[in-house]
Amino acid sequence: MSDNLNEQDPNLQNQGSQNDENLDQNELEANTDESDLATELAQAKENLIRAQADFENIKKRLEKDKITAVSFANESFARDLLPVIDALEMAAKVEVSAEETKLLEGVNLTISEFNRCLEKHGVKAIQAEIGGEFNPEIHNAMSQIESEIESGKIAQIYQKGYLYNDRILRPTMVLIAK
Repeated sequence: MSDNLNEQDPNLQNQGSQNDENLDQNELEANTDESDLATELAQAKENLIRAQADFENIKKRLEKDKITAVSFANESFARDLLPVIDALEMAAKVEVSAEETKLLEGVNLTISEFNRCLEKHGVKAIQAEIGGEFNPEIHNAMSQIESEIESGKIAQIYQKGYLYNDRILRPTMVLIAK
């Protein structure tokens, strides 16, 4: 009987095909929406993974910076103490009379205690010797002088250099043989 209705009423037939087209259109839109949502989800997951990786990299860099800051926190203070040790070492080189030898012994004891304290906190003197090789990474050549020493070698040490935790605090000031 329904076949008879469809044959008899053309409006019902048009409405049925229109409904089929609407259903197909709705299915296409639903599939497209699902596809768009899947793409957005994949992109959101990728963004999350990248954000987590960036966070971990920042965290590692900050930890490294913190360790570096802690290990070099006293660098400025150590640099400020170098003129004091220089003055004590110059005082120890002064000629003294017999009555002043006790004073000289006190200065030398102070120098050795000072050096021990500096080493305890990571400050070490750069080893340089007359006739030794000039190393521009740890030596600062002030000038060249005539000397019996081989050309290009250290002819005179003007000022001691120091390292702080294996980083140059002050280079050794030297004169180089011509």
